[in-house]
Amino acid sequence: MNTENKEVQSTKDYVEELIKNAHDAEQRNTEEALKYSLEALSLAIEHDLPRQIARSYVRIGRCHWINGNFDEAIDHLGEALKLSDEIQETYAKVDALIGLGNVYITIETLDQAVTYYNNALNIAEEYGYGDLVAKILNNMGTLHEELKNYSVALDYYQKSLNKTIEIADIYGQAIANLNMGNVYMSLGNIVEAMKYITKAIEHGKSDEKTLLLAHAYHSMGLLYQKKKEYNESVNYLLLGVKKALESKDLYILFRIDIELGNTYDLMNQFDEAKQYYQKAFMRSQEIGMDELMPRIYEHMALFYEKHHMEEETLKYYKAYYKASKDVEENRRRERINSIDYQSRLSDSLEETKIYRELSNELRKSYESMHVLSTIGQAMTSTHKLDDIFEQLYDNVNLLMNAEGLYVGLFDEKENALRFDWYIEKGKKLDSFTLSLDNQKSWMVWSYLNKQAIKINDIEKEYKKYIKGLAATRGELMHSAMYAPLMVEGEVIGVFSIQAKEKNVYNDVHKDLLQTLASYLAIAIKNATKTKQLAKLNEMLKEKSEHDGLTGIPNRRLFDEIYEKLWTQSLNNEEELSVMIIDIDNFKDFNDQYGHLIGDEVVKSVAELLSKQKRDHHDFVARYGGDEFIAILPNSTKEDAEIFANKLRESLLVVNENLDIDTKVTISIGIASMVPSVDESKQKLIYTADNQLYLSKANGKDRSSSIRFEHLNKS
Repeated sequence: MNTENKEVQSTKDYVEELIKNAHDAEQRNTEEALKYSLEALSLAIEHDLPRQIARSYVRIGRCHWINGNFDEAIDHLGEALKLSDEIQETYAKVDALIGLGNVYITIETLDQAVTYYNNALNIAEEYGYGDLVAKILNNMGTLHEELKNYSVALDYYQKSLNKTIEIADIYGQAIANLNMGNVYMSLGNIVEAMKYITKAIEHGKSDEKTLLLAHAYHSMGLLYQKKKEYNESVNYLLLGVKKALESKDLYILFRIDIELGNTYDLMNQFDEAKQYYQKAFMRSQEIGMDELMPRIYEHMALFYEKHHMEEETLKYYKAYYKASKDVEENRRRERINSIDYQSRLSDSLEETKIYRELSNELRKSYESMHVLSTIGQAMTSTHKLDDIFEQLYDNVNLLMNAEGLYVGLFDEKENALRFDWYIEKGKKLDSFTLSLDNQKSWMVWSYLNKQAIKINDIEKEYKKYIKGLAATRGELMHSAMYAPLMVEGEVIGVFSIQAKEKNVYNDVHKDLLQTLASYLAIAIKNATKTKQLAKLNEMLKEKSEHDGLTGIPNRRLFDEIYEKLWTQSLNNEEELSVMIIDIDNFKDFNDQYGHLIGDEVVKSVAELLSKQKRDHHDFVARYGGDEFIAILPNSTKEDAEIFANKLRESLLVVNENLDIDTKVTISIGIASMVPSVDESKQKLIYTADNQLYLSKANGKDRSSSIRFEHLNKS
């Protein structure tokens, strides 16, 4: 080998070492990883090393993705994909496709993420890149986790874990464990979640994986928050902050700050909660990622709404609305740019025709955004409902075929959807209502399930959603789309457009309908808000203090009443009892009979608790999910036990009314004491919760109780 060749080989080896260092540093410190990557790229370009250039672009793109610089990430990963295809460097090509999929998952453009992952998986499996196959399977799990398809997500994560075990990839195993822990946490399986997340933390500590620890501590903090062990939650979240700062990962830092705000708020520490929400807000601005803004604005609006700070609440809800519109616009632009880019790589991906058609379709959709914006501005500029609906009908046919247009609003007194605006072929027809018990109505299905539907053949597709076709009021419309009208998480009605012909609507039309529904819901809500402010505030207060499903008081009102009853018992030196009631095996009701029956079980138990109260001094609230809490003032432990037995015996009526095979039972935990100034009122609740766990552990369908003479201050 001559001197020149030796120098080239020496440079290539050095660049390879830089790329490896960048890979290793990525999980520890992205600034360090980016430094290695940029040096590798500079040398690779200078010495004309195309494979190393492509791989350097991948590493740079990944660093920008982790840091939230998504435009930079897409540019560098795109260059890597283009170059690796030209020189047939398949490993770098797969790595670039994975990186692009990661970016699009993060910005919630999931259809693009699927395209990249599927291409990456096909190539990785063909060439036997086991480490990349494991990574892709893990990322596909993440995608389905985002969509709340938890069983599918677990399947992908398990496949990823199996592959990492097969190829002895310890770090990959840790990632799979963490993700499986997060899914089990979402499913409410605390024990399994704790097991998997603990494994991830143990690996992160042993191998000093800083970024992994930041994510794992975030998950553990969230887990303890769900367990209501708030001090432990804060401890883990603060550990996550430390590791996130070390790894320079602003995105996970943003998420941790939000959860710290949530946890402190649950602990009723207003100033600390506010401080961390403000930190998250500043972090989101530092990242400069539009997609984060609606999330932080919504959290801050809900926070201030909880504390009855109306001016701040309105300010952040307005910001949330504007930020959501900006995100929608960005996503449409991003989808167009992505498909344009894919078309330029058509020879590589062998999908030229498909991508060109998609690109043209999305361009038309983007042009429609101008019309959509005009409609939105027109609707939200008036507070008269008739004017809002007229603006909608006058313009919607500029976007799509809308021979029929229907707007139904929820009527609480009738428990039905009331359609005062019902137009077919330009003619306004008589009003009508649809009961929410109507199982043959698409409108009711969309409203109850909070989902948009696109139908292109009514007579063939109805079985997926409803139990039969009902008689129509006008002409039979074969194509139809339905979207719930939602504001701030609340469904206020349903919106539908319909056409006589079959196969009229596509996915772009569905996106447009959902955007129109958002404008319409906000316009209707704003119109409603212009009525008597005092009455609205009273309604909002009542709603904020009562559970939407059962109608009984919620956690917020419980906190307020508990404070009063504790103080009253303290002043009167009377014994106070707290009962926590949990429906046994509640998940089985949802799995076996569906969520509607599960809801009926919850409502029936809530009604029983309300009716069986000893007197008007007792207070019962829904504590969360299938759990309730009762405060019994001037009640001994023995009094509470008698009440608990009466409740369990009364469940016979509930079981008869529900008409299901599975028996409904409850477990109860009771704690009693005479309050004193040296004792913590929260300790009484924690103790009742521990007694509940004891009832569960001893076979369920029973109560456990304890009385404290003295409690240490917590």
